[in-house]
Amino acid sequence: MAEHRVLLLTRRGDREATELATLLRRIGVPVSRLDADGLEGVEVTCEPDGPIMVNGDRFVPTVTWLRHFSMRAAPSTRPADGQMLYRDSWTALVHQLSLVSTATIGDIDPGQLRQRAQAAALGIRTPRGVVTTTPATAVQRMPGRRYIVKVLDRHFVEPEPGRFAWFLPRILERAQLGDMLGLPAGTPVVLQEYVDHESEFRVYVVGDDVLTFEVAKEDPRDIWSRSDHVRVSAAVTPPAVARAVRALAHAWDLRYGAFDFLLDRGEAVFLEMNAHGDWTWFELKAGVDAVTRAAVRTVRDLHWSAVGATGPRRVDLLTFLGASARASAEEGAVRSRGVGTTVP
Repeated sequence: MAEHRVLLLTRRGDREATELATLLRRIGVPVSRLDADGLEGVEVTCEPDGPIMVNGDRFVPTVTWLRHFSMRAAPSTRPADGQMLYRDSWTALVHQLSLVSTATIGDIDPGQLRQRAQAAALGIRTPRGVVTTTPATAVQRMPGRRYIVKVLDRHFVEPEPGRFAWFLPRILERAQLGDMLGLPAGTPVVLQEYVDHESEFRVYVVGDDVLTFEVAKEDPRDIWSRSDHVRVSAAVTPPAVARAVRALAHAWDLRYGAFDFLLDRGEAVFLEMNAHGDWTWFELKAGVDAVTRAAVRTVRDLHWSAVGATGPRRVDLLTFLGASARASAEEGAVRSRGVGTTVP
């Protein structure tokens, strides 16, 4: 009889996945994990209507959480064409594993244009903007003086395993849009108006929970480049933001998502949703572990539902003593190094 387990699909440096697995195992939920940068020598067989076998270990995924699994992280150990086939085939397999899992998280990842279209359909305000390969030309059709320019996909690429190149959002005046700002010519980017606002929020949807942090920073790049200049605090979700977040999460049938919102004179302004956004950095800054708790609770309940089990709804505080110790140790290590962590 194959064991029922949670399956995490990510990479070795994913501390959220590491802690999630540790805490789930501590409360009796079995977990398996596949890391994109740890696949060499791994043998996998997947049955379309049932179990997965990894290195001879056969199990049935109850919950599959797709996080930072990117084959860009895989070492290049094959000829170029073979390496490309290897990466593409693993990517295809990972994105089809929901077929054999009762529940999935992270597999719904609408792009920027779809996000903006969905918000408009729900009557949720977004900054006026376009996707364009020529910001200097496109801005002629947009009013305003200040703009945000950001890449259409993630803010980084991985030219070789473990080496990241960052392309961070920038606030620019109209006159500064005359070149591609260090991006290759012809690269599609998001050009949107800068919205004056009184507050900025990072909001996490985790299962049925909506958990919010207020974020204060001078520049969009500060979270990555000057994290010591960023202030983060746990916050009560403003009603307008809560309504917008729940409406979007329902439209996309999300079990998890990291949303960025502004509040402009009481009106919620939706910026974007990251289906794989990290949370530990925000928790460390704010001195809480609410998202970690919610993630464990959500995955636990989905697992129990899949296997027909029941148990206490509360995740006991003692379970999280290890998490609190980890948070304190990591924060001290970051401070002692004098560097900030990175947040996708």
